Amino acid sequence: MTNASIDELIDGLADELEPVRPRRVARGSLWVAAGWVGGAAALIWLTGMRHDLAGGTMMPPLALLSFWLIVALGLAAAWSALRMGLPGVGRDYSGWRWAGLAALALPLTALVIGFGDTHAAMEAARPENGLRCMIEGALSGLGVGAALFFWLKGGAPTSPPRAGWVIGLAAGAAGATIVALHCSSNDMIHIALWHGLAVALSGIAGRLFLAPLLRW
Repeated sequence: MTNASIDELIDGLADELEPVRPRRVARGSLWVAAGWVGGAAALIWLTGMRHDLAGGTMMPPLALLSFWLIVALGLAAAWSALRMGLPGVGRDYSGWRWAGLAALALPLTALVIGFGDTHAAMEAARPENGLRCMIEGALSGLGVGAALFFWLKGGAPTSPPRAGWVIGLAAGAAGATIVALHCSSNDMIHIALWHGLAVALSGIAGRLFLAPLLRW
């Protein structure tokens, strides 16, 4: 094959191609931030803010610590998901795992507290004392989940199962932080169980329902 015919072949293959707008993590981050803020605004508008924050005071130390641990998990998972939507070889997407290990301090703390006061633990585990928080947490994170899903849908991640997990965890963690702005409970067992379930169930839902939709 001559050089001229090779050039003609390349020209023929590229004739109808159009430039693609480069993907920017900053743009995806804005989508995630909009979903996070939108979910918080909607929940607070519907249910109100917890009394101490509404009064201008901070949460108690343990509740505040749990809040920031879950925020860290949500940010790490969202960042990993955003990076999965970029072209590249050998990228490290494991940051969310370390944040997840740090967040395990919450259920471990709740377990220790529960052994010391089994009656309080049983009360905190009653569905009427926390099921609503779990549902509100899962629903409040849907905006973040949708933003990450459409970002990754356009990026074709190489591992849809992992991408589904990370989207679900990011959405669940975002929802758990949002519901913490409304939920007045400072009980670590309540936070670890019901707010934590919003994160865990969202992660499972992302793996089961979103991963198949992200396949090439």
